[in-house]
This record gives sequence, C-alpha cells and structure tokens, in this order.
Amino acid sequence: MNKNQRFSMRSRALCETRRRMKKTLVSGTVALMLAAAAGAVAAGSFSLGAATFVNFPVYKDADPQWYPLPVVQYEGERFYVNGIEGGAYLFKEGGHSLRLGVSWMPMYFKTDRSDNAAVKKLDDRKTSLAGMLSYQWAGSFGKISAGVKADLLGESDGVLVGADYSYDFRFSKLVVTPSVGVLWANDKFNDYYFGISRNEAARSGLDEYHPEGGLAYTAGVKTSYAIDEHWVAFGTLGAMRLSDDVKDSPMTESSAVNWTVGAGIMYRFD
Repeated sequence: MNKNQRFSMRSRALCETRRRMKKTLVSGTVALMLAAAAGAVAAGSFSLGAATFVNFPVYKDADPQWYPLPVVQYEGERFYVNGIEGGAYLFKEGGHSLRLGVSWMPMYFKTDRSDNAAVKKLDDRKTSLAGMLSYQWAGSFGKISAGVKADLLGESDGVLVGADYSYDFRFSKLVVTPSVGVLWANDKFNDYYFGISRNEAARSGLDEYHPEGGLAYTAGVKTSYAIDEHWVAFGTLGAMRLSDDVKDSPMTESSAVNWTVGAGIMYRFD
C-alpha cells in the first residue's frame, strides 16, 4: 500500500468518524428535547404547535427558503425547550437566568435555488447545530438577552455573539413584542457562508473572496393572540442588516438585508 492509498484510507475513516459524531450529536439533541417535552406534559406546562417561516436570503437571485416546523415550548425550573433551541438552566433567580443549550443554526444555501448562473456553480452551504450559552435579564423594563453560539458539527467552525432588547406591549389578548439587537459573526462563519474559495472562483468566474468577521444589526416584531385559554396564534417579522464585508461579497445582493416572516398556532396544555 503506497502513501497516497494510506492517506485516502485515513481520510475516509476521518469522514466516517465525523459523520457518526454528527449523528450522535443530533440524536442526543432530539432526545434531550423530547425528554423535556415528555416531562412538561406530565407537569402540565407544555405547548405544542406548528409554524411556517419564510426566509428571503441575501444571496444573489436566490429563491425564498421555506421552513415548516413543529413548535415545542417548555419552561421548567431546570430545563427548557423553545422551538429550535433547548437546554438547561445553570442559574435562575428573580429576573436573571443563565442557560446552556443547543440550537439549530438555520443558515444554509442550496446554490441551485439561485437564478444567477455564476452562483449556481458555487458549493452548497450547509446548516449546523450550535452549542450556546445565554444570559437573560427580564423585568418591568423589558428583557435584555446576550449569548454566544459555536458550531458543533464543524461545518463552518463559526462563532456568533449577540445581544438584544425586547419589550412586551399587552392589549388584552394581544401581545406585541418589538426587538432590536446586534450580532457579531467571526471570520470563519462569514467565510463559509459568504466567502468564495479559489476553486469556486475558477469554476464560477466570480472573484475569490474572504470576508472578515463583522457586526450585523437586527430588528423585529413578534405578535401573539390568545384565541382562548389553550389556543394561541402567533406571527413574526424580522430583518437583519449584515456586515459590510458580507455586503461586498460577490455572491450576495448589494443591500445585504435578510428578511424573515412566519406564522403559526400553538396549543397550551396547562
């Protein structure tokens, strides 16, 4: 067996190990959320529903991305599940809480969903699973949140650090929650999702590009309406103005504003 064959075998073994690790992490995450949900049903503090979200990505001439998702919510003394996020409380007292959990990173791009001939020749960008640590301070003034997320599956090796402020305006059965925030992405995250490698540049004709880390700005509004004591309808609208380095990427639109809208319904068992 020559050197190249041994290297090829080691590479295949490494890929297989990585694939198994990904499967284990995803399975563990699902098991954690299902276990928390099962406990929530027993405790009578469980909400279940369905929603559809539509994302309008910043990639050139890209089609909207649809996310039909189940909605699971549970808020306990030690564990929580909130949609695509779940985990445990490290600290919870008064209006302060510190949480450790996992979250789906819904960033992805299938290049064949673009009408741009050059973009179609780029590699797909994959979604991932993130480990996260977050802090919340809630009171009569509203809610301040801050946290950090890191890619667990090695798709981008990206790190996100964010903070936001939100406030609930209550009108009988209707709650309206506007929010504003900032989100910093490191260079690895931006390079994976918005950079263009040398091979991609040669294949597509687009310039090679490697963005630095940068700051994005977010704003949004969420609404919920209590139809009765159990059924709740909700909607969301959000916008993210990505960093200048992302805006300057040859694969993105010049505005670099990402819009997301969604709506759904939940049933509260408590």
